[in-house]
Amino acid sequence: MTILDYFLKWERETPGEIFLRQPNGKTWTNYTWEQVGIEARKALGALQHHGYQPGDRIALMSANCAQWIIFDLALMMGGYISVPLYANVNANAMQKILQNAGARALFLGKLLPKDWNNLKPAIPKSVQTATLDGYTKEGIQSWQEFLENATEPTSITPSSPDVVTIIYTSGTTGDPKGVVHTFGSIMNAVAIASNAFQLNRKGNRFISYLPLSHAAERGLIESGGIYCGGTIAFVESADTFAENLQAVAPTHFFGVPRIWEKFQAKILGKISQPSLSFLLKIPLVAGMIRSRIKKSLGLQQADVIVSGAAPIAQELLRWFQKLGISICEAYGLSEDFSVLSIHPKDDIRIGTVGKLFDKQEVYLDPDTHEIRQKCNWLMQGYYNNPELTAKTIVNGFLYTGDMGHLSDDGFLTITGRVKDIFKTTKGEYISPTGLEMNFSGLSIVDQACVMGSQYSKPFVLIVLSEIGKAMSKVEVEKRLKEVLHTANHDAMEYQKLKKAIVVKEEWTIENDLLTPTLKMKRNVLSQKYESALKAIYARDEMVSWE
Repeated sequence: MTILDYFLKWERETPGEIFLRQPNGKTWTNYTWEQVGIEARKALGALQHHGYQPGDRIALMSANCAQWIIFDLALMMGGYISVPLYANVNANAMQKILQNAGARALFLGKLLPKDWNNLKPAIPKSVQTATLDGYTKEGIQSWQEFLENATEPTSITPSSPDVVTIIYTSGTTGDPKGVVHTFGSIMNAVAIASNAFQLNRKGNRFISYLPLSHAAERGLIESGGIYCGGTIAFVESADTFAENLQAVAPTHFFGVPRIWEKFQAKILGKISQPSLSFLLKIPLVAGMIRSRIKKSLGLQQADVIVSGAAPIAQELLRWFQKLGISICEAYGLSEDFSVLSIHPKDDIRIGTVGKLFDKQEVYLDPDTHEIRQKCNWLMQGYYNNPELTAKTIVNGFLYTGDMGHLSDDGFLTITGRVKDIFKTTKGEYISPTGLEMNFSGLSIVDQACVMGSQYSKPFVLIVLSEIGKAMSKVEVEKRLKEVLHTANHDAMEYQKLKKAIVVKEEWTIENDLLTPTLKMKRNVLSQKYESALKAIYARDEMVSWE
């Protein structure tokens, strides 16, 4: 069975049950499995009327919404290849993706006006455009116009080797790469992860807010939701995130580290850490506090709570554990549909990224410690890039680019990224990830990046959180010095951080210092700061301010 087969199964067996939920202010629009099938086939009939052929690449750019999944199902039914784009993609990346994929059409959905205004002039004239239902844009063919004269749809029955999507990576080190996945690779990934993610049960509720153009959200939320016949709800906007999450009370919640950091800041904005620590020591009160916090976050019914996509601070995981929120860290890549390892719920070993999934072969290169993986859910390759494909998949093994070590019982620890390693002017190699983790758990720190390729010793850049910005410089410096002393105590001499530099500008997607999935663009940060900070680096102090 393919993921489309599972949709057809639930459409047939539970037509009246709710599949998708879309918020609009205080109200929710519910779509049953039957209604989603009807809407998807309308879209398919229109696509066929307009002459699109099986195998055509059709791009989809929208924030998460019900129409995203409905249209994606229509593309599966017609044998088209979906090319999802991040809703916050910049114009240059969008052009490169559309051209590399050879996209025939681009369908536009839920986009912020500022994003759309920047993107519209950059759409190649060769790419036909239309909007999704409910998301009209001036000068673009509306959904209703697109549906006019639609023919009776003819569905195709896909097989495992058929390509279903090209997922473009967010590009931390260069241009986005098109990861090609088939119906088979996606289904194999979902099936192997189903026990860990409790997808073998009914009644699951998911909330979709991380980009569906990312393999992790596409796997756990869209594909996982379809596989188990669950309900997928959406978030209307960043402003309504908390309200929507509380209304849904999902059984499954997937967050990236930045989300958990924001949750922590929200909690500490209402109760100080000393007060919280004191109350959690009182047995009768602790249970009430934990229950209230879970309910305020909308996680009171969540029993599958996952963090992934980037490293999360160990202290942050322990902090949430004290609140009764056990976060399972998962690890994977776009290339393996985000399935390589996860913490078992009953064996969370903080510091690792969990235990290897079954039915795969993983080994570490003896020299570089690079993690290499062979399984039947790997990508087919990078679209239109055979040279890079040949370097990335060698003898059936995916070269992940991540470094790590593996315990005897299959628990994996990530120690860095091969491409992130840099050499100081003394010729010593520095792996920044582990050093950064010392700071990422601090409530006063929002972002941290270790660099120093132009210097004799590495240093760390710090972007303060709202909590940090509200504190005095003296207190911030005291906290950072404490962490610097701790980090340097156990480090080799050449790994010791010379200082921390607090920078003024936040790193965001808009200023091109973060990817659409909120990962740091190290090369861009290095270009921006390394030379410019030489005078500050030379100051004889442990903490400096830009």
